[in-house]
Amino acid sequence: MKKGDLVMLNPNDPEIERLSDWHKGPVKYMASRPTTKKEREDWRENISKEIANAREADEDTFHIAFDDAGESRLPPKSVSVPLPVDRIYIVERARCRVEMGWGRSTGGLAKILDTASGEIAYVKRDMLRVIKGKKDD
Repeated sequence: MKKGDLVMLNPNDPEIERLSDWHKGPVKYMASRPTTKKEREDWRENISKEIANAREADEDTFHIAFDDAGESRLPPKSVSVPLPVDRIYIVERARCRVEMGWGRSTGGLAKILDTASGEIAYVKRDMLRVIKGKKDD
């Protein structure tokens, strides 16, 4: 697999088989991608607005700014991207390591583009099968 290849989610992958058995309608695999700086800034602005609105209404703001354990709420590091199993995707990067959470980065991923939605997503390389390789010029 290399950049520019057309790929599909492998229907024989155990995760895809499990989803196919579970759902009766169109099956979507939930891939992930890191949040952008803009998305994290928007999240912070929304929390600030919620706190300001709660203060104006004389409500408690603790549950907005902190979780149940009293820890500060942090913006999400990744976003889920639903990928229909029967769709064809374009490989933007065949081998990558991406930080999706607060721990170590995850390796063995491929960056793919969903041309229908314009979303990018990161999927394990072994979950993909090449449909058509990019022609060598």
